[in-house]
Amino acid sequence: MRNFICKVLFFCLIIVVMDILFGLVMEKVSRQITIGGTGRDNYICDKTRDEIIVLGSSRAEHHYNTQMISDSLGYSCYNAGEDGCGIILAYGRLLMMQERYTPKTIIYEVTPSFDYLDEGNDYHKYLYKLKRHYDRKGIDSIFWDVDKTERIKMLSGTYRHNSSFLQNLIVYFFGISADTGIRGYRPLNGEMDTLKIKKNKIAYDSKNGYKYDAFKLQYINKFLNKTNHINLIFVISPMWYNMDTEVLGPIKKKCEEHDIPLLDFSNNPKYTFNNHFFKDGTHLNADGADEFTRDLIKELRKHL
Repeated sequence: MRNFICKVLFFCLIIVVMDILFGLVMEKVSRQITIGGTGRDNYICDKTRDEIIVLGSSRAEHHYNTQMISDSLGYSCYNAGEDGCGIILAYGRLLMMQERYTPKTIIYEVTPSFDYLDEGNDYHKYLYKLKRHYDRKGIDSIFWDVDKTERIKMLSGTYRHNSSFLQNLIVYFFGISADTGIRGYRPLNGEMDTLKIKKNKIAYDSKNGYKYDAFKLQYINKFLNKTNHINLIFVISPMWYNMDTEVLGPIKKKCEEHDIPLLDFSNNPKYTFNNHFFKDGTHLNADGADEFTRDLIKELRKHL
């Protein structure tokens, strides 16, 4: 029995050591990547000192031509938007940027489903880009807010890299990756096929209206507290189909309370139902993004 227990303990020790070594190796590998999604993430969290930062979901990532903004306004600009994410990731990235500097202006692309609507979401999916940065100041508390068991899970080096290690190894050894983008901006090419269009399904109760997510709204408040001395501008970029402006109620209220500009292009007739400007019902293509950025720059001049 004693020998059996010793063997079990020794096996567990090997597992722990391998887990620690795997975490250390993958962290070193990830830090050295300068291309693709990981390279982009490294720049956002560790290097950017740009004067204008774009934050938000995929609509931020694909709609804001940062080079055009820089060239027109004379400020350095970087796009830190991320597919499938919203205020929770944006707050974490803001904390890491503020460790070394404070942006002059933040342009935040509002996406209701990711930023404040109750979509029955699993908040864990917003954390995958923050796992590697768990030990950074303030990031751990985001995980604890989402799930208290994350305190235990994040002790594992394997868990911290389980969603990205294979991709990062391929990038590190073979240099094969998705496009890093132009100053973080990733344009979408091609025009939309209206036969494939699917309108976003946003939960709406005819009696009670839209259902808002208290947890996401809590993080909007945290974000606003961290941007007190930053020129914050909320923007809603164009949609192919008409957006029900009632869904914008919470963000409009926040803007009124904090005297924050809200630039709403969602139902701009130049863009709605204009196939030439869209990749799909939610995302502008490269031509649409350039045209929208030109229109946005005209408005930004009033607020910078």
